[in-house]
Amino acid sequence: MRFCFALIFLLFVTSAYSQVSLSQGPKVNGLGLGATRDEVIRKLGKPISETKRGADECVGGAEMTLRYPGLKFLLWDDSDNPKKFTVGQLEVTSAKWDVSGAKVGQASSAVRILFGTRSAEEKESGLTVWFYFMDENISPGSTNFHFRKGRIVKIVSLWQMC
Repeated sequence: MRFCFALIFLLFVTSAYSQVSLSQGPKVNGLGLGATRDEVIRKLGKPISETKRGADECVGGAEMTLRYPGLKFLLWDDSDNPKKFTVGQLEVTSAKWDVSGAKVGQASSAVRILFGTRSAEEKESGLTVWFYFMDENISPGSTNFHFRKGRIVKIVSLWQMC
């Protein structure tokens, strides 16, 4: 009996400590918030589209969008170096991309096992959205898992700019 209790305890502790932290956002095939345009292109190749426009009042400067099939990066220019663009938001809508162990199509239970309990939940346009807030002192923002019928349909991670 004591052996069974110890085994159950060990499995519980191992599973609790194997969770992935989203305090700084997830990585998509090794790329996350803060990656530069050059790093994204070096790792993933030429995007299917690349657009540049003025950013909104929260960000200021310029905003660049890099699109790959089922993956979009929003990058903002650096105020000290306007030619350097940094990823401030990413959006995944295809199971092709690994998001720190999660993929589009997975069940909500897999997200809970990977990342633990969500910070908040909302209903939005027929979807359930789970929010995992990032560390306010390091990189304020959130990673959001959008579910339809208990399965991931979209993953968004972004820095809070306003």
